[in-house]
Amino acid sequence: MTVIVTGASGKLGRLVAESLMARLAPAELVLVTRHPAALSELAARGADVRRGDFDDPASLPEAFAGGRRMLLISTDAIGRRVAQHRAAIDAAAAAGVGHVVYTSHVNPVAGNPIGPVAAEHGETEEMLHDRRLAWTVLRLGSFAELQVQPASLAVAAGQLVTNAGEGRIVPVSRRDCADAAATVLTTDGHEARTYEITGPQALSQRDLAGVLAEVSGRSVKVVEIGDRMLVWGLVRYGTARPVARAVAAFGRALREGYFDVVDPAFESLTGRPPLSLREVLIPHRGDLLAAA
Repeated sequence: MTVIVTGASGKLGRLVAESLMARLAPAELVLVTRHPAALSELAARGADVRRGDFDDPASLPEAFAGGRRMLLISTDAIGRRVAQHRAAIDAAAAAGVGHVVYTSHVNPVAGNPIGPVAAEHGETEEMLHDRRLAWTVLRLGSFAELQVQPASLAVAAGQLVTNAGEGRIVPVSRRDCADAAATVLTTDGHEARTYEITGPQALSQRDLAGVLAEVSGRSVKVVEIGDRMLVWGLVRYGTARPVARAVAAFGRALREGYFDVVDPAFESLTGRPPLSLREVLIPHRGDLLAAA
């Protein structure tokens, strides 16, 4: 069985590739990327590294040739990624790929304040449902590693400034997401299934501040502000306005419960519990203290 991983030179893609290398013969693994040289080490270990670019559909038939299962890692090109995903799905079907596994997002529904980030995932899910090929959707929670940068700022200031109110987040490590994907790609019985891949615990902002204080050894208090004040403050300190608005939208989505999803799917798939946020942050303790 030949397994394809798209976006294989990205952070998640590399972790999936490593997880698959432990489960498959290297010759059974096709790694597709816009930058093949970035995967020279995996190529040297026997993986088949191919160039493929979703913005260049003509590059995809050769990239996907011979594959039986494919992980379609969602791109970050908001505004054009539905077209990118369509090109990849169409090319996979034409190449004879029988099963596409897609990395989606928790609550990819209309009304989610994060807007196109969620909506485009929902459109891609619908696209898969309409194709005549087997599919599996992995709805990934918020990556725990994305907490490192804002956590370092909170530790440095001694304040976690947030517009999330009482909303909760369920961080999940990229490695756990990669292991879930590798499991689905190498085992049977996942057709037409949607799995919520989340961390083990929903954390309020006060819970999050407590984790940061525990890991860093420094006091962190929660400071609650409104959406407009958050945008104003971020822009005042140099953040581009579109980015500031995106941060505020994320906080609103937390406040309205769109990220409050805890699911046992990861442990059911892999046979082990997911890593906690604390476990992910401990190796980054130096980063948390660097800005202090």
